[in-house]
Amino acid sequence: MNIVGLGQAGCNIAEILSQYPQYNIFKIDADIEGDFDFINQHEESEKSIKTYSVERQSGPEEYEQNAPSMKAFFGDIEGETLFIIGGSGYISAMCLRIMQQIKDKCEISVLYVRPDTSLLSRNKALHEKSTFKVLQEFARSGLLKMIYLVSNINLENILGEVPIIGYNSKINELLVSTIHMINVFKNSDPVMGKIEDPAEASRIATFGISDIEGNEEKSFFSLDRTKEKCYIYSINEERLKTEGDLRKKIVSTVKAQAETEDMKVSFGVFPTNYEQDYCYILNYTSIIQ
Repeated sequence: MNIVGLGQAGCNIAEILSQYPQYNIFKIDADIEGDFDFINQHEESEKSIKTYSVERQSGPEEYEQNAPSMKAFFGDIEGETLFIIGGSGYISAMCLRIMQQIKDKCEISVLYVRPDTSLLSRNKALHEKSTFKVLQEFARSGLLKMIYLVSNINLENILGEVPIIGYNSKINELLVSTIHMINVFKNSDPVMGKIEDPAEASRIATFGISDIEGNEEKSFFSLDRTKEKCYIYSINEERLKTEGDLRKKIVSTVKAQAETEDMKVSFGVFPTNYEQDYCYILNYTSIIQ
């Protein structure tokens, strides 16, 4: 998978994802260190990150108008691509111009990280609202494969008390670990169940986590009118071999959701060597938020 981080938030998340060998990393920001040549930041694993420094602009209109040609930067990029955008940065205004340059070679999804909008200036709040809506419209029309919405407020509530120093790192680590594990399991075979693709119209999504019993689901964004859910159970292999009532617990949780919420529900159970068990959740809707 290709990871394209745009702006400070997008680049920070892309940088954390670079620890995994499955991703090709592209970072784009104003005055970022380096140029669009390869910068080998992981010499021991021969892992490289491509960075592109754009000229800093005064506002979103200027960023959109002055979006550079990045064909040389992206090179022979192709395939599944996750484009990561932080909603508050003016640089996000050039996202559509950049995606336009790779859309014929890539299947693009967007990860949109929404800040606490109550803390934004009036101009930044207007820009964020516009970007938030436009990208959802693009996804719903089929121009994007998917848009994943994430709220910093929701992530903070999941983590509980988060110190000021290291705040963004803690939030990003939760987000990255969840995204990576979901990607791993999507490309693995479950020992039970099947991860179903969402309906064609359900292109607005978010992530979530829960305990195995499904007692409390914690969503990364509060979606209105969720239409579909997918539960991804990551369970210690020894427990899968020895715990006789585990299947019944999982099936009961999935059935209860399907009956209570009147939605399409799928699930997959995956063995791991981790001591801690997890349940990751994908929520989908066709409704613009």
